Amino acid sequence: MTYLLRAAQLGAASGLRSMAAPSQLSAYLAGPGSPEPAGPIADLLARDGARTLLVIAAVGEMLLDKLPVVPDRIEPGPLAGRAVLGGAAGGILARLHGQTAGTGLLVGSVAAAAGAFAGYHLRRALVRDFGVPDLLVALCEDAIATTLARTALRLDAR
Repeated sequence: MTYLLRAAQLGAASGLRSMAAPSQLSAYLAGPGSPEPAGPIADLLARDGARTLLVIAAVGEMLLDKLPVVPDRIEPGPLAGRAVLGGAAGGILARLHGQTAGTGLLVGSVAAAAGAFAGYHLRRALVRDFGVPDLLVALCEDAIATTLARTALRLDAR
């Protein structure tokens, strides 16, 4: 699996939960045996304080996602945020592999948008058409987003 596929995984994770990739990337960079950060943003993410804040943000997002007042992830503002965060994670991963950030950024952004649309339409279909409880689908999305990001980074460590 190439770094671009892992960048796509990070992007897709952010498409489902915007903070999934940044929080997992920060934990990866701050963890034992992690690669040397490549660039100022990766250096910031590698700090314990950043990791703590991003994990809190990710948990907060997962809790807030269950509320009916939260806008749909495919609305312009939330979608743009997911694309930026997924792209940033993909760009940082590319830099960790000695590549320019641009390709990873592009792949992560596109995958975030695709993940957002796929997650939105799948969740809507499962809830409306198949009667699956929304909370159950949302919890599964939480698990999928976290697993996608963790798996991308675990494979990167090999």
